[in-house]
Amino acid sequence: MRSALTNPGLQAFALPAAHQAVAAIIRRHSSNTTDIREAALQGLDLTTFRQALDLGCGFGFMAETLAPRLAPDARLTGIDACEANGPPFIEHVGRAGRRGRFVACAVGETLPWADESFDLIVCSYSLYFFPATLPELARLLHPRGLLLVITHHRSSFASLLRAVGLDPETSALTALVRRFPAEEAAGRLARYFAAVRQIDYPNRLCFHLADIDDLQAYVRFKLPLLIPGSDPTGEIPATIAEPLRAWVARHGELIIEKDDACFQCRRPRCP
Repeated sequence: MRSALTNPGLQAFALPAAHQAVAAIIRRHSSNTTDIREAALQGLDLTTFRQALDLGCGFGFMAETLAPRLAPDARLTGIDACEANGPPFIEHVGRAGRRGRFVACAVGETLPWADESFDLIVCSYSLYFFPATLPELARLLHPRGLLLVITHHRSSFASLLRAVGLDPETSALTALVRRFPAEEAAGRLARYFAAVRQIDYPNRLCFHLADIDDLQAYVRFKLPLLIPGSDPTGEIPATIAEPLRAWVARHGELIIEKDDACFQCRRPRCP
């Protein structure tokens, strides 16, 4: 693993408070009222899992729901390229009475743990940053363990991109999503896991005229993925802000595609 934040698209994720605020905006404006984390954990009993790994853990979005369901003596290790995510991640795990460990590293193609080190591995909205690690995930997972993956469909965010004047086919955000889209995920996971269960999560983000502040906060957070190199703490550039305002004024709303899918993978097999 590399110790530096090398991907400029990760800039916004280095701002835990902004990330948590955007997560709340997403929940507020989602057409699907089921929490995506509850959908991902559907039908699972995690009470015997003691060694868990959260790759691309961020501020602890998944850990917040996951940690209380693990064995009382469980240890949840979070790996993230953004060092600022360490304190909130540890807080979320500790609040559930579980042990937390955080390592600030960018995930590479190899991972520094022995075979079968974890009985639970989680990649929540992160595997498209490091899809080449799939063989490593199979190697690290205990034979009776579980890999959880959440990812986007290929068409996600197309309306947002059109609204801000960007071509969905050539945008950096689309390119990222298509590195590990839901439509291909089951097949790619099946190469390394003998049992793969897919749970679809159809969803739209609905922003109306009265929600313009939330919409702008959401777009500001996405800026480094819309225009690489953009500052997610500054003003939204006019090249983005003006077409966005015009779109909402003309249509009265902006409906953003955000169909996701969850994958529960068991019985790892190394190629």
